[in-house]
Amino acid sequence: MTLFKLFGIIDVRMADILDVLLISVILYYIFLLFRGTRAAQMIFGGFLLILAWLIAQWWELHTLVWMLSNLATLGIIAIVILFQPEIRSALTRIGQSVSKVDLRNILFHASGLDDIAQKICTAVQDLAKTKTGALIVLEKRVGLKNYADTGEYLDARISSRLLRALFFPNSALHDGAVILNCKSIVAAGCILPMPTGNAEGDAGYGMRHRAAKALAAESDALIIIVSEETGKISTAYRNNLRRGLTPKELKAEIFRHWHDLFNEVIEEDQAEGENEAVENKV
Repeated sequence: MTLFKLFGIIDVRMADILDVLLISVILYYIFLLFRGTRAAQMIFGGFLLILAWLIAQWWELHTLVWMLSNLATLGIIAIVILFQPEIRSALTRIGQSVSKVDLRNILFHASGLDDIAQKICTAVQDLAKTKTGALIVLEKRVGLKNYADTGEYLDARISSRLLRALFFPNSALHDGAVILNCKSIVAAGCILPMPTGNAEGDAGYGMRHRAAKALAAESDALIIIVSEETGKISTAYRNNLRRGLTPKELKAEIFRHWHDLFNEVIEEDQAEGENEAVENKV
């Protein structure tokens, strides 16, 4: 058993450090499971009651200590009753996560890239099945504001249902392109550039493929095309046009395209959150 002195005073084992790390990880994921639910506010209320009990002990407020101590005996039952929906939901999510564990989920789950890529792929696959033409632009570092200005700004959360709805044949925006950044759907119904003249090799392509190639040539965006004639999925990036992609191959393309940028955006958001927290404290 390995022992060493912490601050030269306390005997600490390696097992103690591992114990603290595991508890920290468990508490962190419990917080993630309950974040955004009513349970978060209820847990905060529970911490306030514990704080009140400690203060009552310190000031020797015997009646208040007695009342809070008796409430604590019912705490476990109260937690089960009050948090029943959240506990059931959390256990379901844990079970689903364990059943779907793979290396890619482990690497990208924290940033949410896997979830966003899957939503885009699901929408594209559904559009391909119904042979609904679509142009989806995944913006990277080169800004596409001039093209977003030609459509309708949405700034909406990325979802499969919304992407499908935007390309529905009777939709007012279905003829244009949809522009996404790695956080949201920026705009829909956007007009993309068309190649000047008759570019070599473009004769066999439709208008969507030609517009995608033209935008890919002048930016670093990844453009996803769904053909309304064949239902095939294609991507355009730089001077490369890939045709007949499977959903799995498309997802891999999205990962490669957004991976580095997505991590940078997450780090920037975390830094902004820390700065706002500091400013609020000041």
